[in-house]
Amino acid sequence: MSTLFHAIRAAIRWPQQALVALILAGMAAVWLTSGILLAEPRRSSTSPAIRELVSQFQSPRTSMEERRKLVAQAVEGGPAWVEALLPVIEKQLSARLERYGQMFTRQAQRQAGQHFRQVDPRQVAAVREAVLSLRQRPDLTKEMIQQVGDPGLKQLQQWLVIPREVVLASSDTLRSEREKLTEWGSLWEQCARVLYQAAPSESRPDRPPSFEEYLVGEETLAAFLVSPMDPPARQILAQNAILAKQLQREEARCILALNMIRVLLGLNPLVIDLRLCAAARDHSNDMKTLGFFDHTSPVPGKTTPWDRARRFGTSASAENIAAGYSDGNAANMGWFHSPGHHKNMLGNHKRVGVGVAGTYYTELFGN
Repeated sequence: MSTLFHAIRAAIRWPQQALVALILAGMAAVWLTSGILLAEPRRSSTSPAIRELVSQFQSPRTSMEERRKLVAQAVEGGPAWVEALLPVIEKQLSARLERYGQMFTRQAQRQAGQHFRQVDPRQVAAVREAVLSLRQRPDLTKEMIQQVGDPGLKQLQQWLVIPREVVLASSDTLRSEREKLTEWGSLWEQCARVLYQAAPSESRPDRPPSFEEYLVGEETLAAFLVSPMDPPARQILAQNAILAKQLQREEARCILALNMIRVLLGLNPLVIDLRLCAAARDHSNDMKTLGFFDHTSPVPGKTTPWDRARRFGTSASAENIAAGYSDGNAANMGWFHSPGHHKNMLGNHKRVGVGVAGTYYTELFGN
């Protein structure tokens, strides 16, 4: 009880502390690595018409209306045109995302005091205890998690995470910046959907790219970072944000979503172990390329999760696997609703690594 009370008090005060600079620097890394902007290498084109279109789009004299027409022309031209234009759009969008992410986080900090003063630590502790008690049950079912875990998480989020809508409503400047960002996001989405439609159906996510859906998720995560938590937990999240630059986009999102749940429940966030990420990614790739889905691998030397972790110079304490998910957050919630995976997620671990290959996900934990 007293620990939670002090965490809430600290959350009201922490924007004045030196750790703010570290968190904001880390947030930029999270926004750029945990989302949809890190594109795969694309084929170069020698078409003079395509090069001319890209040149016109890049020109500082080109208006947004003219850029929309150029995107429409590229979409009509097909994947080769879009592949040439998309990196240019992403470069512009990345810089704007970084600036908007920092603005959003600072505004969330300003709203923290009033929001958290209304939180009753005793109610928070009771809900946490109810949700965490599920992991102790040998007869745990998906229905129990849905009946207790889902509403518990929703209630904790209402108490401990400033709603993104509240943050946006508090600043005309922030909303204006978001509108400008969304204009660029719309250009990205039009191009990304062309490549989505052109991809083989068995290898593409189950939903087409949506910039608005992505942005809402990132705003929610940014608001989460000003939630009440102990200084060591905040330090881990800042450290993870820097390490996330070395991960694939959905790997970083999955780990951050996992840690969001753990912090809401009063558990320590897990430190990213890049060696566990490499081992997890290797197993996901084996499942994808060899066509199996199992914790036991047919590849010599990689039979068990412990074997696979050892090959990359580390150790593991548990493993989750998933297939068919479109993004890291969806995979994370799939595990949350599966009894065995649920217990792993909320277990007494210190480290985590997530590896993605196509729609295959592997999550390795370490003590």
